[in-house]
Amino acid sequence: MEMEETAKKESIWAPFQSKGEWELAHFLMKNVGQTKMDEFLRLNIIHDWIHTGIGVSFANTQSFLKSPAWTCEMIDICGDIISEDGTMKHEQLELWQCDPIKCVQDLIGNPTFWDVMSYIPKCAYMDANGENCIYDEMWTGDWWWDVQKGVVTPVILSSDKTSLSQFSGDKKVWLVYLTIGNISKDVRHQVSVHVTMLIGYLPISKLECFQKKNQSLMGYCLFHHSMSLLLHPLVDAGHHGREMTCANGYLHHVHPILATYIADFCRMAWITVACSRQ
Repeated sequence: MEMEETAKKESIWAPFQSKGEWELAHFLMKNVGQTKMDEFLRLNIIHDWIHTGIGVSFANTQSFLKSPAWTCEMIDICGDIISEDGTMKHEQLELWQCDPIKCVQDLIGNPTFWDVMSYIPKCAYMDANGENCIYDEMWTGDWWWDVQKGVVTPVILSSDKTSLSQFSGDKKVWLVYLTIGNISKDVRHQVSVHVTMLIGYLPISKLECFQKKNQSLMGYCLFHHSMSLLLHPLVDAGHHGREMTCANGYLHHVHPILATYIADFCRMAWITVACSRQ
């Protein structure tokens, strides 16, 4: 039996102060862009309403779109080429990331998705005899039944290579995105509902501190190492779980477990090479 406990000392509309504030936030997210949102919140009547203490708790887009904080971790790479001073050449790269656990917490606790979210695995059949199974959502798959303990949150990752702005030269990074399988796929596939969150910028380098024959392999290893640093918080949380207030207003013991990584064939082959050679 699934254990549930009502979240204490926290409104079911959190992080908003009331149902009315949540309804306003839902309307703004669905119908108003970020630029127009700031313009709306700067209206005199809205400004006075906010600062009298009886209005909403957000005064601009930045305070409204609260998201996990970003941090930068330096990766020190020691190459295999000896420099002129007799030391091994090395390079420092930046890994920008935000905590994937906090991103999962934001998604699973978003009351917007309360009616399109599942917390337990389910069976679906095409016939009354239960002979032909239907696999259309993550919670109908066998994997969820196999790993079920408390509330499982299947973490879905995807990545894409992109160039930074022209002011950054020819620098490129891997963007890593996160969403969760508890939310219906019909909603997850809608860009406008903001179910997918950016959680990391993985560094890309020519790795000129290595000999040319080793640069390709070290590039694989750099990606693999950066991804392991980014996803490290999921390891302990997946095993032992975390208490999270979910969209249904209850406090659940949630186990976020990496379930799917979406990438093109070239990227999947790259990861396979990096794993097999380590």
